Amino acid sequence: MSACPLCADSATALLYTQQRGPLAQREYFLCPTCALIHVPNAFQLDSAHEKSVYDLHQNNPNDPNYRQFLTRLFEPMCERLPVGTSGLDFGSGPGPTLSRMFDESGRPCSTYDIYYDHVPERLTKTYDFVTCSEVIEHVAAPLDVFQQLLDCLKPGGYLGIMTQRWTYVDKFSGWNYRNDPTHICFFHEATFQYLATKFALVLTIYPRDVVIFTKPQAALGKESTA
Repeated sequence: MSACPLCADSATALLYTQQRGPLAQREYFLCPTCALIHVPNAFQLDSAHEKSVYDLHQNNPNDPNYRQFLTRLFEPMCERLPVGTSGLDFGSGPGPTLSRMFDESGRPCSTYDIYYDHVPERLTKTYDFVTCSEVIEHVAAPLDVFQQLLDCLKPGGYLGIMTQRWTYVDKFSGWNYRNDPTHICFFHEATFQYLATKFALVLTIYPRDVVIFTKPQAALGKESTA
């Protein structure tokens, strides 16, 4: 067994073992409490190899197709955000694009990325919104990162996450999303519902890969420094 990195349940069960291809013998464990599927530490890449994979990404801020892809998160966030509100794009990658889209819409957005824009001071401020697009599936400690993102939100703020969700156990072995060697955590709708309950957040689920959490106005947060 491999304890769940999100809820710490030690009753996780081996769901699937990759038997062929570049990820041969990689194991995936399913948590019965929060429905997270995770890859144990023994099968995760080290930082150097992980970054080498990210360096191959070609996310051009001027690519209209990439921008269209990001509208799945951008548009429902903007529906909630008055012009002038400020945010943070966490895990902005080598070609920050979502932050530029917010900037262009009149919603200034800072960036943070552990490999490409590592400015820790930005994580000590609070914002009206935080986005995390195609990032949370890469993190080995999802609970710590989720708490970190909430700490960056002002009361009443919004946290938007984009990541493909697994749906049925019997479809997992044929799901291409799990084949990326840097993808180590896979979320279900029930996983996000678990987080909403744990942190007393309002959750809105959108089709396929987008969820938005609302932090209650009464929640205790840091003093605004943004």
